[in-house]
Amino acid sequence: MRRNFLASAFIFIALAGATTAVAAQSTAQSGNGAFVNVEGGRVWYQTCGTGLKSMVLIHDGTLHSATWDDVWPIFCKNFHVVRYDRRGYGRSPASTAPYSKVDDLAAVMHAAAMEHAVVVGASAGGGIATDFTLAHPDAVDRLVLVGPSISGLRYSQYFYQRLAKGSPYFFKGDFEGLLRSWGYAFAPGHDAALKRAAALLKANPQDLKHSDMARPAPTALPLLSTIKVPTLVLVGEDDVADNQGQASVVEALIPHAYRVIVSDAGHLIFMEHPDVFTRLIEQFVAAAPHPDREASIRRYVESLERGAPNYDEMTRAEATDVRQELPQLLQFIKSMGAFKSIGYKHGTEDGADVYLVTFEHGQAEWTIGPLSADGKVQKRQVNPL
Repeated sequence: MRRNFLASAFIFIALAGATTAVAAQSTAQSGNGAFVNVEGGRVWYQTCGTGLKSMVLIHDGTLHSATWDDVWPIFCKNFHVVRYDRRGYGRSPASTAPYSKVDDLAAVMHAAAMEHAVVVGASAGGGIATDFTLAHPDAVDRLVLVGPSISGLRYSQYFYQRLAKGSPYFFKGDFEGLLRSWGYAFAPGHDAALKRAAALLKANPQDLKHSDMARPAPTALPLLSTIKVPTLVLVGEDDVADNQGQASVVEALIPHAYRVIVSDAGHLIFMEHPDVFTRLIEQFVAAAPHPDREASIRRYVESLERGAPNYDEMTRAEATDVRQELPQLLQFIKSMGAFKSIGYKHGTEDGADVYLVTFEHGQAEWTIGPLSADGKVQKRQVNPL
């Protein structure tokens, strides 16, 4: 059966880069950015910031690098950042011969004077980020995958049917109608972000129309367990079920990965909630716990071991909850054996910290939210592993 135009336009779902040598590394200036020569072509990129840590932003399969406009100035304050237009998107010419998406990324990083970086990839860009991490593990400090599309994971017929609903709008040049027909790019109510995306597509229709000749990289799915870098997986709660499923698989298979479901967001989280998006990534990169919260968890666990929770360190509401759950908590602590250590894992969307608490007979994740003005615990939750 002939594939419809939208399935072809979004073939990024199944394809990511490959591994071959980059042809050249010279650049030519082009306005507020530059071109780097790559195998059989050239790619436009832009840099900003002078931070000690480097970051690469890889756009999805719908829009070019302008999709990062809302988060760009925020990241530029604290990082040395590069974004680029993949071949056929934005300013970069479409491919006319086989090439490697992984090698294109390597060329961009080299041109931006980055030996290693935090690599952030959205959707198809997440697939490229994953393939790059597998091919160049030493070049990736931390990996961030946003609604990722990973090679080896198949998309459903339902997903392609949703894409096909946009055909009439595409042929009429109605990009706003196209995005609305898909129903997952943006959560309901984010009309301003949707209109900005539609305007970008209207000004750059090649983003959806270009051909692509990328060579496939080795299938990522069976290799995910070999990724050792800390990995953050972000997915919008209103994203399509296929992307939700891929995010879950990635979290399960990459050893040091955790997933955050961003509320009131679709596929393009960074255009809907740039402040939340940047905060989650920055705290992931910093991996900086709040010392007052870690100390509070430690004292709490030790008080449970004694059978006498430190209620004086809790707000009245939290103390009430603990009293109700106390029999189960004490039984859990007894079954886990002696307390061994506590270590910070990551932050959450709502500003809480998650700690890994290790006992003699197992581990548990303990989540603690911001303390009250007088230093008391307002919300705390345990999740046995």
